[in-house]
Amino acid sequence: MPTKAVLRHISIETPRTNHQRKCSAHQRGKKAHHILKGDTHLVIVEGDDKIRYCREAATEILDQAQRDLDALRLQLDRTAPASA
Repeated sequence: MPTKAVLRHISIETPRTNHQRKCSAHQRGKKAHHILKGDTHLVIVEGDDKIRYCREAATEILDQAQRDLDALRLQLDRTAPASA
């Protein structure tokens, strides 16, 4: 069976146009900012929407995702049948 790609809706982009993109994590308040031309950022596709996160927010999101994956791996390992 081929391996399932569970992260296929997540990518890294670096825009080459001057079109400003809002950082979804920092839309309001003191940290509000846009993702500009040349700013590498995380893109998560949900349905037809592309949700963009700056490098700072992306690091936090990916760190949490890694913790979630590690927890799933531990849960899977604990439920593995004992070797005969």
